[in-house]
Amino acid sequence: MLRRGAAPPDLPGQVRALAHALWGEPWRVERRGGTKDAAQRAVIVIGRDSGWRLGDGSHKGEVERAHDAVPVLHLPAWAEPAPDLGLALAAHAAAHRRFGGEAQTRAGLKPVQQALLGVLEDARVEWLAMRELPGLRALWWPFHAEAAARQGSGFEDLLARLAACLLNPDHEDPHAWVAKVRRVFFAPDGGLALDTPARVRDAASRLGHDIGQMRLPFNARTYTVSARYRDDNSHLWRPDDEPPRDEAPLHADAAPPSDDAPSASPTLIALEPDAVYPEWDHRIARYRPDWCRVFGGELAGGEGVPPPPAERRRLQRRLAPLSLQRRAGGGRCAEGDELHPAALVEARLDRLAGRTPEARVYRSPQRPAPPLAVLLLLDASASTEGEPLAQLQRGALATVQALRALGHRCALWAFSSRGRHRIDIPCLRHWDEHAPARLPALRGGGSTRMGAALRHALHLSALDQRRHPGRRRLIVLLSDGEPHDVDVHDPAYLPADLQRAAREAAGRGVGVRALVLAPGEPATLAAALGRASVRACRSSLQWPVALSAVLATSPA
Repeated sequence: MLRRGAAPPDLPGQVRALAHALWGEPWRVERRGGTKDAAQRAVIVIGRDSGWRLGDGSHKGEVERAHDAVPVLHLPAWAEPAPDLGLALAAHAAAHRRFGGEAQTRAGLKPVQQALLGVLEDARVEWLAMRELPGLRALWWPFHAEAAARQGSGFEDLLARLAACLLNPDHEDPHAWVAKVRRVFFAPDGGLALDTPARVRDAASRLGHDIGQMRLPFNARTYTVSARYRDDNSHLWRPDDEPPRDEAPLHADAAPPSDDAPSASPTLIALEPDAVYPEWDHRIARYRPDWCRVFGGELAGGEGVPPPPAERRRLQRRLAPLSLQRRAGGGRCAEGDELHPAALVEARLDRLAGRTPEARVYRSPQRPAPPLAVLLLLDASASTEGEPLAQLQRGALATVQALRALGHRCALWAFSSRGRHRIDIPCLRHWDEHAPARLPALRGGGSTRMGAALRHALHLSALDQRRHPGRRRLIVLLSDGEPHDVDVHDPAYLPADLQRAAREAAGRGVGVRALVLAPGEPATLAAALGRASVRACRSSLQWPVALSAVLATSPA
């Protein structure tokens, strides 16, 4: 047997012994040929009913007859005797044989969905194995630690991050799509929701559409499973199936938009929303339950024009005093540098009444104000198309950079709507994303259902608060107009809902502010959010002054 931490002289022999010892099933273990390419992964040949599976993996069309249906594990050529690697290879392969299903057809699945199915099936069999042998998580986790720390948003990065958070329930990934897949994978009680290969395939088919909607590129020919101990998953597919040659990003089953059809979000048709929210109807003075459907997603690329460095530096200088603000102490103490006015009045009244006055007549010392956590919500509706949207993007990106440089947290989402059934809120910058100084190029389209967008922003801020508590939280709307949507004809309906959503935010300690870019007028938003919470911004030169004004006031 191979002991953890030991370096065996004969890796294939030791792996074979371990794979057999785990669940008593025999294995053949061989080395793959070729150069020691670090991207090479193990290949599993499992001879089930038909006995026919892929060969050594070097040619996708080759098949071989499994000897007496004994599975074969082809180790990568680079694999050398090393602590824990042999254990991890053997345990993963044995989990596939013990808990895996029959090989599936590729028909009906695009390359993106096939790759996602592989990650989900790997996670499924490993979870079932860990249910019997809990110590396997500690064995496999070090191979995922690097992926868990990634912040990249390419499809292969997302698959690596997803594999890490599905293996370890204590690791939470901030990416919206990864979090969504995790919710699908696990049942509410913490058990497996995707507990059969059929459910895994169905989930991969549905969730894979999100990647197509994000327009994330994927090359199936160069893709490599992130964790080095995992195999290439070729055994999941029937050998007579040719991998699809279409390597284009997956799209929803709808015609692509024409060049002249503006779209604020890359999404076309999604199978299910990321969230459903109620909406306040001021005419009946109650909420309409489950009324607005919100769809997340991300935009690929980095085509937007970055803000000039001078603009970012000017904004950073303007926002610097936010870090120096101090919060006055509200209590009283017996010593201090500042007298408490109310305590002085009470002391004087006590003296006049012949009572001994209270000794605590000083104000409690001031405390530094906690740092900010600002979520910017950028209006990408049709009215912003062109230069207004470009200005909003440049100002938003400069704000993210400036606040982060000053030690605050900041993230950026865009929003637009096409009726209550379709509110798109793509992410432009995650809280912890360190990306090039560019934003994806947005195109304005749709309307501005601000109440639903604000409720989703409040949810996103709450998720970040769990990981980073103790900050003053603000949501800042960046818009050129007022609430409007195609299915609402009462001009007071959406402003009233926005006002209600702002009150919900205030009840959770989150302030809502707004910058209104010309030619928009701030009156409607000021009536909904409060005059002090809204500033007009007539040009990019006014952005630092207007932004610092709305950020200076603490949350309601």
